[in-house]
Amino acid sequence: MSTELDALLRAALADPSALHALTPEAERALAASLRAALGAEEPTAAAAPVPTGASAAWGADDLLTAPEAAAMLKISPRWLYRHAKTLPFARRLSRKVLRFSRAGIARWLATKRP
Repeated sequence: MSTELDALLRAALADPSALHALTPEAERALAASLRAALGAEEPTAAAAPVPTGASAAWGADDLLTAPEAAAMLKISPRWLYRHAKTLPFARRLSRKVLRFSRAGIARWLATKRP
């Protein structure tokens, strides 16, 4: 394992919240070095690549519809649609399909509320 990845891993163990600031490339490099250190094989075809985009929160968590996310946030679905471009947990799946990350909403609420 390179010294840079070793330092990154030590920092992540000391402060796990630092993992949210990693770029997708750094995440892949860290995961590959951990697999190599553990003697694991290359990822299987079932493991989907992490899409590059606005957030590292994208993953295997649940994606909610606007009414489901609105109920979780206690706001209207219309408000979610109007502010989707500025919300870090909004995921546009296609031109007309918008979903919201359950884990992303939980993290956003944790930072917004005391």
